[in-house]
Amino acid sequence: MHANYSEEAMRQKSITLRLPEVEYAAFTAVCNEKGYNKTGKIREFIRNMVKTEIDEVELSAGEWEKVREGIREIERGRYATLEEMKRDLALRKLAHKQDR
Repeated sequence: MHANYSEEAMRQKSITLRLPEVEYAAFTAVCNEKGYNKTGKIREFIRNMVKTEIDEVELSAGEWEKVREGIREIERGRYATLEEMKRDLALRKLAHKQDR
C-alpha cells in the first residue's frame, strides 16, 4: 500500500457515468490500445480537472487546506489504488473472521 490512511481518509464515493455508446466504444478502444485501466484513467481526468480548476471554487480556509494537502499527497505518490484497497479490505475481513 502506498500509505497508511485513516478510515475516514479512505472512505470512497461512487460516480455513475453514462456515455453515448459511440463515446464509450471510442474510450474503450483507446484504453485497450494504450493499455490504460478505464477507471484509473477517469480518476486521472478528475484529479487533473480538480487540480487545474479548484482555484475557481469557493471553499472555506479549512476546506482549501484539505484540498491542497490531498493534492500534495497525490503528487508525492501517497495514495492507494483500488486493487490495494480491495486487498486491504479482504485482509481485514479475514482477520475479523478469524478473531470470532
